[in-house]
Amino acid sequence: MNFCCIGGDRRQNEVAVFLKVKGHSVKTFGLPKYRELTVADSLFEAISGSDAVILPLPVSRDGTTVNTPLTDEVIFLQDILLCRPKTVFGGIIRPEFKHELENAGIEVFDYYDSEALTVKNAVLTAEAAVAIAINCTDRSIFGSKSLVLGYGRIGRQLSRYLKAMGSEVTATSRNDGVLALIEADGITAKKTEKAAEACYEFDYIFNTAPTPLLDRNFFKKCSPTAFVEDLATDSGLDLAAAHEFNINAAVYAGLPGKHSPVSAARFIAEEILFNSENGGKYAK
Repeated sequence: MNFCCIGGDRRQNEVAVFLKVKGHSVKTFGLPKYRELTVADSLFEAISGSDAVILPLPVSRDGTTVNTPLTDEVIFLQDILLCRPKTVFGGIIRPEFKHELENAGIEVFDYYDSEALTVKNAVLTAEAAVAIAINCTDRSIFGSKSLVLGYGRIGRQLSRYLKAMGSEVTATSRNDGVLALIEADGITAKKTEKAAEACYEFDYIFNTAPTPLLDRNFFKKCSPTAFVEDLATDSGLDLAAAHEFNINAAVYAGLPGKHSPVSAARFIAEEILFNSENGGKYAK
């Protein structure tokens, strides 16, 4: 099959390499030259003759242009629409752009809707979060106390890793059923709303909840030696408050693409190939 990979971080180049190794024809655009991949001279050339366009994860950060962190190329979503691709794959495709593609008769598949892929992505995020905690502090995970805010895919996997490495782990949720699941997993459970009351006792604090939890009231009660990782998207981490109380805190977004791009790309490419059938007919 003929694919073109447009924009994205290192994962996109690795997706292209994976597909090429599998015997497919691949072009790239909005990406730097990488290994033996063919780089198209224009967006039209990239899309022309392709069975499917592969957009990055996330497709866009501003709703107007393709996410292109590795180049200065500006690629408008509307220009992709005008090139009339047969099929478009992308991660976290905004509803309005997805509707425009579908209304134009273009097949669309958001590979990040796949439960299998999001679980694998959570594993990579949890691995990277632990690696950052080890590399950015002078303490070990073993014998530490860790607080994980939120117990979704990432929070649960992260809690398991920390516990297996010898940390005393507390995880939080607002949902009573999830609190019971936390306890069933052998981890101390706490209501998210009450997390700030005990945050002073933790060496490591990981936020996976996309809600404003890490505010001035929270940092005021933290231990001055705590290391805080915000893994959530748009959680509203109050960096000014963290600095005010001398807390080592930062946002760590897009970890799979930064720490495990080859593995993350393989999972994306496998999802794309899994959902291809009979000469370019894709499941939605």
